[in-house]
Amino acid sequence: MFPLRRALLRASGSSASIVTRSRNVQTPTSFALGEKLFQNPFKAAVLSRFSSDYSQDNRSQDYRSNQSGSLDSSDQNRYNSQTSNNSRNLSGGESGGPPDLLPSASIYVGNIIFDLTAERLEQEFSQYGTVKSATIATDARGLSKGFGYVEFESVKEAEAAISGKNQTELEGRRMIVNFQAKSKRSNKVNPPSNTLFVGNLAFEMTDSDLNKLFKEVRNVIDVRVAVDRRTGQPRGFAHAEFVSIEDAIKAKEQLTGKELFGRELRLDFSTGVRGTPSTSSS
Repeated sequence: MFPLRRALLRASGSSASIVTRSRNVQTPTSFALGEKLFQNPFKAAVLSRFSSDYSQDNRSQDYRSNQSGSLDSSDQNRYNSQTSNNSRNLSGGESGGPPDLLPSASIYVGNIIFDLTAERLEQEFSQYGTVKSATIATDARGLSKGFGYVEFESVKEAEAAISGKNQTELEGRRMIVNFQAKSKRSNKVNPPSNTLFVGNLAFEMTDSDLNKLFKEVRNVIDVRVAVDRRTGQPRGFAHAEFVSIEDAIKAKEQLTGKELFGRELRLDFSTGVRGTPSTSSS
């Protein structure tokens, strides 16, 4: 009797719990949120807003193109004039040409890579005539300033080089080529020091040639030839250090006008350390 009653009570209790759970079942949060989003017009408004912005951008571009195309003649002339002036300011001359400078046999080559050597610069312009010298402008540390100079034998050769190379690319950079501007300070000489800058050296010069150059020069402590850090090739100039300033002055007077391999040496007093010593001679 009692076991049967217990079984009946247990069955009725479990059934009630099942019914209770089924009545208390709630929709999971993720599904509820999804249901609300589908029912809520906000989602459609967001999607519509994104589509609206995209379409508005297209309309804005169409509007700008229509506006630019609807300039009257006076505005169009003013726009063309400003564009032309900007081109002249950037390039320095009419129709994108180089600025007007006095013709000479020397040309300026700007916007070149910092690793470009004077030898490579000479090779680039040798097709236009006989190159007397090619130099890369350097700072007090001997590092390139990003421009250089090439000297030809005649003005005609320089003109051909400008016409053929201005605004052309070299090693990925668009060169600016024009006649070398004559600076008011071009003839200024650095104050005397015990270090002499020796420029316009031939690239085919050897250590033996350098020793012969300074064989008759007295009281030389060291001669340092600047080399390209990437290729190890000479950069076309050197620095000679002397015992005293007086010795450097005498050496400058002694070497002035001297030519090696058809190149006249360019001499000046050095105001600082221009390069890392690479070759020593005494």
